[in-house]
Amino acid sequence: MKISDHIKHSIDAADRNELDQAMLSACVAIDGTAKKTYPDEKVGVRFRRFINENLDVIELMFGGLNLQETVFPFKDAKGKIGVTFADIIYEKFRCNLAHGDELPEGYGIGVAVNGNQQFQISIDTMSMTVPQSAIYALGLACVLAPANADQKIGSNLYHYRDPINIYVIDRWWGKVECARKIMDFESLIRVTMDFSNVWPKS
Repeated sequence: MKISDHIKHSIDAADRNELDQAMLSACVAIDGTAKKTYPDEKVGVRFRRFINENLDVIELMFGGLNLQETVFPFKDAKGKIGVTFADIIYEKFRCNLAHGDELPEGYGIGVAVNGNQQFQISIDTMSMTVPQSAIYALGLACVLAPANADQKIGSNLYHYRDPINIYVIDRWWGKVECARKIMDFESLIRVTMDFSNVWPKS
């Protein structure tokens, strides 16, 4: 299946409010894009690297968090405390959804209400929900990736939007540098979360 098919399926599922399926399709699109971009790296490494190298685009649509500098006080797959946004998407969402498992307790996707994105961080359960916009942010990063310049959905009805721009997907495949020139990074709210007062004591 082509990357463009996964992007189409992600948007279609989101339109049906099937957000877990929409996230899975977006994650599979990242898998495929990262494989084409960094073919010599292992799955988890290249998946995280792709997200980290596109965090500026993802932050623009995520909802106000500085994802580059915020470290969340949750356990990773090996039990170590301290994870990044890329870790959360890979370990909690991608790996569980791709293997047909339920998301870990406390993890999920917050449904947008009246256009307002919602997410929640729980220190008690060491978990978080991500806003619905995270699905679109991850998808847009795939669309803009140079490795996907040859992709096509075949319909101009499919699009993503950031706070000020609309991206008709079939006109934006592979054009990340062009997109960065029109994205409003200067007005972006970037809150760095400081969890030092709740960081588990070792």
